[in-house]
Amino acid sequence: MSGFGFAEHVASFLLNEAFHYAHEAAVQEVAGDIFGELIQEIDLDPSWQIPEIPTALPDWLEQRNEIEENILDPTTAKRMSDAWYSSLNNAIKSGRKIPKTRRFQSTTDIVGHAINLTVCLEAVLNRHLFLLSESEQLSIDHYRSIDHAELMPKLLFCFKEEIVAKKLNISRVKNLVKLRNHSVHYRINSPESLHPSAEDLIETWRELGSIFALTHGEPTQSDIQELSQEFVAKWIAK
Repeated sequence: MSGFGFAEHVASFLLNEAFHYAHEAAVQEVAGDIFGELIQEIDLDPSWQIPEIPTALPDWLEQRNEIEENILDPTTAKRMSDAWYSSLNNAIKSGRKIPKTRRFQSTTDIVGHAINLTVCLEAVLNRHLFLLSESEQLSIDHYRSIDHAELMPKLLFCFKEEIVAKKLNISRVKNLVKLRNHSVHYRINSPESLHPSAEDLIETWRELGSIFALTHGEPTQSDIQELSQEFVAKWIAK
């Protein structure tokens, strides 16, 4: 019982962490909109000249510190820095919202969201399998074999009947797992695959809620619905 309870605590923690990163991704989007307006008023120093930037990566890495220090004249760099931090500070209290179709550009926040949300789902599935074993609905041998499987095989094993009967849709969950894979196996071209839209995330949360409704313990379907509704109310334009 203590193990089951702690599993609930961990899954709930991971779910809330996932939504923390979703909110941070939205903050970055709104801040970017505000920043785009503020920099229109910033003019470059007419005496400044752009430094020569090498095209080869090894040469750029060798000169990186010097280039970054001189890429903008000091006055303009300070004004742009101030404008960005002002945009971040104003993003939350501005009341601005983004359309559902907006694709999030903050790769780090999407990585944090995808990893925490998939680990949360796997924690819920692991707990569900343990309960099936404890209630003798699943033999010890079957439990041990499926317990070490990947996330998607576990999900298909747990809810095959609901999925086949089309009572449970998992298309967005499949995409979430792809996001997680691109996150944990990060490569140079990974950002190309790490820009889901707000609607993608909202529909993913809806599917996860349907999965949670089929399990015992926390987080519940109501928990993720509440977090989703809070996100939509705060950030999504009607």
